Amino acid sequence: MRSERGRNTRDAVLGAAADLIGELGWGRVSTRAVAERAGVRPGLVHYHFASQQELLAEAATGRIAAWAGEALAALEATPDLRAGLTLLLESVAHLDATDPLHLLAAETSLAAARDPALAGALRRVVAGFRTGLTGWLLSRGVPSGTAEGSAALLTAVLDGIALHRALDPHLPLRGAVDALLRTLTTTEARPCTQ
Repeated sequence: MRSERGRNTRDAVLGAAADLIGELGWGRVSTRAVAERAGVRPGLVHYHFASQQELLAEAATGRIAAWAGEALAALEATPDLRAGLTLLLESVAHLDATDPLHLLAAETSLAAARDPALAGALRRVVAGFRTGLTGWLLSRGVPSGTAEGSAALLTAVLDGIALHRALDPHLPLRGAVDALLRTLTTTEARPCTQ
């Protein structure tokens, strides 16, 4: 019972921290604000986490990993490559720049540029998503010689669209799925000229 209560408290603190990162920004989240949002005493935050940075890193990467897992599960439910690519592009094409998950991801990426431990944790989350995406691409007929590279590029494209969408809500994406389909299903690679 005690360990379950401790787990529940820890989960509440992590959830509160992830929410606050998206709402306030990485640098403005305090352990006091997290404790207040989670409905616990500030001392409990310090009991469960050695530092504020450890708390924020675990909260952010945990939330991003959960989103990535949900995205991969949704992809698995798609009937074919076109439907899956459409799902992926639609998930970022109409993104609200004020969406808390989008802001959390942006804040975490920025903080990771200054924190090697956070960068490593975020890199593992992204690598897990790319691995799952590679498997999905293979299961939808993308050639094995290009699936891994295509997953890496597609992940970067989705991140880029999300960032550009925040700057330009009218980002033109018409024909994007067809362009991706042509790229992913072409087995003949042209030599690089650079």
